[in-house]
Amino acid sequence: MYFGLVLLPFVLLYGMTALLFNHSSWMSTSEYFRSSLEAFRAVQQDAPSEIVQKIAKELSARDEFNFTGYDEDSVELVNEHIFDVEEDGFRYRYRFVPMESKAFVQKTPTTEQTEPEFTVSPVDFAPAPSIAQLVEAIEKDHNGSKVRIRSASDVRFVADINQEKWVLTCDLQTGKVTQNKFQEPRSDFNWRSYLLRLHKTRGYPRDGDSVRFGWAVAVDIMGLLMLFWGLSGVIMWWQMKPFRLIGGALVLIGVLLCVLLGFWLYQAIYY
Repeated sequence: MYFGLVLLPFVLLYGMTALLFNHSSWMSTSEYFRSSLEAFRAVQQDAPSEIVQKIAKELSARDEFNFTGYDEDSVELVNEHIFDVEEDGFRYRYRFVPMESKAFVQKTPTTEQTEPEFTVSPVDFAPAPSIAQLVEAIEKDHNGSKVRIRSASDVRFVADINQEKWVLTCDLQTGKVTQNKFQEPRSDFNWRSYLLRLHKTRGYPRDGDSVRFGWAVAVDIMGLLMLFWGLSGVIMWWQMKPFRLIGGALVLIGVLLCVLLGFWLYQAIYY
C-alpha cells in the first residue's frame, strides 16, 4: 500500500501522457478544423480499382518479372494525402482523405526564426580514432559490408564569446557547430511536448546522467509494482470463494479481449 502511495504521482503521470498520445488535440497549441477549400470537394478521385487496373496494365508489360494478375477483392486505398504549408507564422497541415473528398486542417504556430548573433563555420577536426577510421574497422570486420552511420557523438562546452557565455555543441562527424546562450532553453517550452517526452524517455543512460538514471529506476519500480498489483489482486480474488465464478468470467473476458485486439493490431501493423 505504501509503495502505491509513493508511486501514485508516477502512475497518474503515465496515464495522463498515455491519453495525450491517443488524443492529438489535447493540451495542443494547434487548431483543428475541416477545410473549406472547394478543390478538395470538387476533385474527382479515381476509384482504387481503376488505379490498380492501370498499374496492372503497366506491370504486365515489364520484362524483369512475369505479372499474371491480381486479386480484385484485395484492392483498397490506405492512408491519406498530407500537405504542409507555412504562412504568417503558422504551419497548416492538410490531411486529405481521397475517397471521401474532404480534408482536415491542423493549424500550428511556428517558432519564430531569429537571426543568430553569430555563426560558427564547421571545424576541421577529427577525434582519434576518427569516425572514418571506425567505419573502416567495422567494415573490415564484416567482410566489407557497407556501414551506415546512424549518429555520432557531440562535444559540448561553455565558451566566452563577445563577453557572454555560450554553450557550443560540435558534431564529431561533420564538424558542424551549433550554439545557444548559457542557461537558456534550447527550444520553447510546451506542456504537451514536455509530458510526451517524459513518457518516451526510457533506458539507462551510458553517459552517467544521474537525472535520467533516477527516472529509469522509477520506471522500473513502477512497472514491477504494476505487475505485482495485478498478480496479487488475482491471488486475493481467488481466496474469496464466493466471487471465484464471476471473477473467473471477467478474467476470461479480459483475456479474450486482449488476445483479439492484439491479433487485430498485429495484422494491421505487419500486413
